[in-house]
Parts: sequence; C-alpha cells; structure tokens
Amino acid sequence: MQTYLKTRPILVQLLFFIGMAVGIFMIVFFFGGMILAQATGIKLMDMGNFRAWDPANPAVLTMLRGTFLLQFVGLFLLPSLLFAKFSDPQPARYLGLRAPTHPGYWLLAITALLVAIPLVEYTGLLNKELVNLSPFRKGASEMEESAARALGVVLGTHTPGNLVLNLIFIAVFAGVGEELFFRGIVQRLFIKGTRSPWAGILIAAFLFSFFHMQFYGFIPRFLLGILLGAAYWYSGSLWTAILAHFAYDALFIIIAYFKPETVTADAPVLQSWGLMLPFALVSAALTAGLVWLMRRQSDARFSEVYREELQPHNEKDLSF
Repeated sequence: MQTYLKTRPILVQLLFFIGMAVGIFMIVFFFGGMILAQATGIKLMDMGNFRAWDPANPAVLTMLRGTFLLQFVGLFLLPSLLFAKFSDPQPARYLGLRAPTHPGYWLLAITALLVAIPLVEYTGLLNKELVNLSPFRKGASEMEESAARALGVVLGTHTPGNLVLNLIFIAVFAGVGEELFFRGIVQRLFIKGTRSPWAGILIAAFLFSFFHMQFYGFIPRFLLGILLGAAYWYSGSLWTAILAHFAYDALFIIIAYFKPETVTADAPVLQSWGLMLPFALVSAALTAGLVWLMRRQSDARFSEVYREELQPHNEKDLSF
C-alpha cells in the first residue's frame, strides 16, 4: 500500500516542499537561464542587475519575460504539482482544483478584491511611511526600484500584442502559479498544522507578501493574500482564488496600457490622506461584508477537509 506525504508530520511535509521547490527552481533557472542568456545576449550574472538594463533594448524585455516563465514553471508550477502528486492519490482534489460549492463564489471572490482597492491603496501609503521611518529604508528602496524598473520595461511597450503577452506572463502566471503555491500547498499545510483555518490563511498571506520582497507594498499584499485565502477556504475551490488573482492583476495591466503614466506614479491618484480615508473606510466595510457573505454560504469544515488525515492512526501527526 502506497504511503502519501499527507500522512507524514506537518514539519516533514513543509521541509520536503521547501527543499523540492528550491531544488527544482535552481535546476530550471540554471539551465533555462543559460538558454535565455544565449537567446538574448545578456549574461546570466547581469540578469538581476537592473541598473545595467537598457529599456530600449528588446532583449531586456525578452529576458524579463523569460525569467517570469522560469519562475512560474520552476518555482511555482512544478513543485506544487509534484508535491500534490506525492501527497494524495487525487492531486487535483488535494490542490482544490474543483468547482466552488456555490457558483456565487466566482463573483464574490473577484468583487472582494476589486472592492478592496481603495483600502489597499490607503494601506500602501501607510506602509510606505512606516518603511521610510525604519532603518531598512535603503534596502527596501532598492528592492522597490528594481521591481519598478522591471515593471516599467514589461509594461512600457503599448501594442495589442504586448498587452496580450503581459496578461499571460504577469496575470496568468501569477494567478495560477502563486495560488497553487501559497494557497494550494502552503495555506493547506498551515491550516492543517494549526488546526485553524484563519491561522493558516494569515500565515500563508504573510509568507505570500514576504516572498515578493517588496516591502513598500507588504501590508497591501498581505491584505490581498488574506482575501484570496478566504475565497479559497470558504468556496472550497482554488479556481476562485486563481480567477480573482488574475482579474486583479489584469485590471492594473489594462489600466497601465491605456494610462501609461500610472506605471511610474509614486502614489495613488488620491494622494491626500484625508481624501483617501473615507474611501478606505467604505472599502474596508464592503470588503468585510463580502467575506462575511462567503462565510455565510460556506459549508467548509476543518474536520471535513482533513477527514482522511484525521483518522486515528494519523491524528498524532496532524499538528506541529
């Protein structure tokens, strides 16, 4: 009889997943990076040096999209799918790749993220002020500059073809890859380990935000991670989180296409704290209401989701 990873202690599962993700990513990026270097003429060591990029050089855009692809396949997609394969005889079920328990969750998940935008923008201003007051300001600023430079190059070419490619390489790759990794695997493991859905959602959202290494946007991304985690847990379907994540990113890509100045904007349109606060409060109330609606319609129960792992012979291995 085959023994699956889900019957092992949570710490063992986490270490296995982290090790597998790092190992696969290193292999994929090493060989893929060499191919990318040959194709673009950009040295492997220079790919991460944003100050050496020439935005006018088409090879830089190709290089960036290539690294997005390598990250998607090597860090998010392959490790998540393989871990699910090792964990459950039905990997798709393990990852939550099924229809939501109620069709209304499709709309609720997308609406929650879009309604949260004023709150996200306001917390972004707050986050920026907090980082500027911290001793880590210089390092955080350099990381933010690197991310902004990459985003500017990718979104800087305004043709219909590039818009489609950006939707694929940014919105699709992030929506599918990050949700498989952070909600499909990480959140599932931490809910199981803590025996608390909301503890697992919060931990996964924290790691999701931290992973991006863009600390000027840490709090907003943490909030978005919470909403995505709640959408997955209450709907029982990872597809709702994937679709909501895609819709959120796609919206900003489309806005950047029609209003290029938003790519280099240092702050939201309403830069006054006083002007933004009422919108943020309304946004927070509406977002909380939508999460409450998700919870009200949900039949998700810890004992049901982890029923097989709650068998007497496995229960001792369930938590940390």
